[in-house]
Amino acid sequence: MEKVKRTKIHGIVCVILVVLIWCGYFFAREIMNRQVVAVEDNFTWVFQVESLSEVNGEIFLEGFAFELNEDVREGKCEIVLQDVDTKKNYFSEVKDTKRKDVNGYFLCEYDYTLSGFIAMFKDNEVSLNGSAYEVLLRPDGSRSAYRTGTFISEGKIVYANPREFYLLDVEGTELKKVVENGILRVARPDYGMYVYQYKGELYWVADEGYGFVDDDSCVQYQLETTQNDRLPEYRKKNNWDWDNLGFMFQEEEMVEENWGRYRVAKKALPEAYSITKIWTGNYIDEWIWKQYFRPYYVFDND
Repeated sequence: MEKVKRTKIHGIVCVILVVLIWCGYFFAREIMNRQVVAVEDNFTWVFQVESLSEVNGEIFLEGFAFELNEDVREGKCEIVLQDVDTKKNYFSEVKDTKRKDVNGYFLCEYDYTLSGFIAMFKDNEVSLNGSAYEVLLRPDGSRSAYRTGTFISEGKIVYANPREFYLLDVEGTELKKVVENGILRVARPDYGMYVYQYKGELYWVADEGYGFVDDDSCVQYQLETTQNDRLPEYRKKNNWDWDNLGFMFQEEEMVEENWGRYRVAKKALPEAYSITKIWTGNYIDEWIWKQYFRPYYVFDND
């Protein structure tokens, strides 16, 4: 009987140890899942946050995200909010949704239909008043989360760090409607250049400190797409899988309107093909400054 008793005790101990090991594993995995390393966007994903709302004590972010050159699958990513001041991360519950408009715009050999997301946060954790957050996108299974250049401040979606960005001096100028109704795409105060998107066009806004040479500057404006077959014929003929719409600032400068202390040049966003990445800057023998960005996507749902 004593031997049987010892055997039962050993069995119980073994079961307890196995349970503890599994509990420890899941606990450690949960801790690892909550450890996020914010990294710069490498443009392997396309994403956009389109709306922010608060309903019945819950905060919702809606948009789309997909990895280029991959069919979209369920559970593709997680949306994380990182407090700009404390760097504390807040994690969401994400629901995947179908986006035929996204797939239609980027139409290619890959299926991006399941790219939509609805990310839900508890408002007892995330505050829309006073606090500022950066939206991070973490691919499933990764500790790294991409900085999206999208922020939440005072209950609104903004496109620059609200703790660092200052509004341009546009009162009483034609630029006011562009700044207030358009969407900031590039903010480089270190070089005195800003790019806004407004009504299907990009506005390069240069302040007094921009480094014009002989009152002019070559502006790089280059784009990548999922639809290389729709690029201009001369690009395809030379096997260039990107487009180049660069220009001299004075050629596209708008000089008849009142822009205040800024100089402004305007170019349209192409409609012949999808756009996954744009880069702009100033290149004279080498890059003086360079910035990658995406357009703000407005899809035709008709």
